[in-house]
Amino acid sequence: MHIEIKNPKFRKSLSFDKKNLKERFKIMYDETFFTSPPGSSANVIFQARKFLKGNAVLDLGCGSGRVSLYASKYAKHVTGIDYIENAIKYSQKFSKLCNIKNVEFHVGDLDTLKDTKYDVILMNEVLQHVDNPKNTVKKCNRLLKKGGFLIISMPSFNNFRGYVWMTLQTLFHLPMSLTDIHKISADDMQKIAKNSGFKIEKMIGTAWDWAWSEWAIDDLKRRIFLAAKDAKIDKSADFKSINNWLDSNLLFNKQFLDSLISKKILKKRPQTNLLQIPKNTNSKVKKYLDDGNSKKNLFYCDVSPFNRMGEGIIYILKKT
Repeated sequence: MHIEIKNPKFRKSLSFDKKNLKERFKIMYDETFFTSPPGSSANVIFQARKFLKGNAVLDLGCGSGRVSLYASKYAKHVTGIDYIENAIKYSQKFSKLCNIKNVEFHVGDLDTLKDTKYDVILMNEVLQHVDNPKNTVKKCNRLLKKGGFLIISMPSFNNFRGYVWMTLQTLFHLPMSLTDIHKISADDMQKIAKNSGFKIEKMIGTAWDWAWSEWAIDDLKRRIFLAAKDAKIDKSADFKSINNWLDSNLLFNKQFLDSLISKKILKKRPQTNLLQIPKNTNSKVKKYLDDGNSKKNLFYCDVSPFNRMGEGIIYILKKT
């Protein structure tokens, strides 16, 4: 995902305190509604579809509403909440555009929710941004009906992109992301689930092209440059050498992916129209809403240990 936020206030502080993080997201939604990788929403709904059917669903941190709108195709009713007002304005605009009646959007967060109980809670690219992931998952447990499901998707770093990212971040403290507070591994998630009254039913690795392909390498080049600039070491950094080294890995990375595909360890999600989008819709909006037909983020894997090696993991958690 290549989102270049132009407002200089976005990069002004490297602090991850709640106030600064919320301000960054406000700035992002002032400029764009594209805040999650192509194909990610379609992949989450493809994996979650059987849990959504006929159920009351909460989409926590719904952003511009794409996951909520997709979930409404299967669910009885969907409630989307986000603490950024502009995100909710986009969500409401898009639901009206697609004439979806069984979804509603509100400005808020977990602490503003009432005592409504849900069958399923979705958290797409959210948990890595919250102050306390453990407390957030525990609060989700209290909002779920008995036997309900919490479906979480978030980054994984057990891959080519992740190893480069984490080496630079942990060794040199380079700010590789200005919004991701936590790096939660699959092992971390196992502990969080157990201590919060959940059992992990399934783990699905996603976004393999963002972890290993040209997409990964291009994203790293951009992030390393910006991180070095934010850390004020860009004058001494040898960007040419690191970029050449990144490029030199592309052939091997492609061979690795091709091998997993040929052995059917990686599977393809179907491309599909998940929304009825009017033909005269703005091309940028149409591209966002037609994520089901994105040619990126097509592959997923539910075979251990390979399911940890995509850029993302979808965790299906059942309340015990």
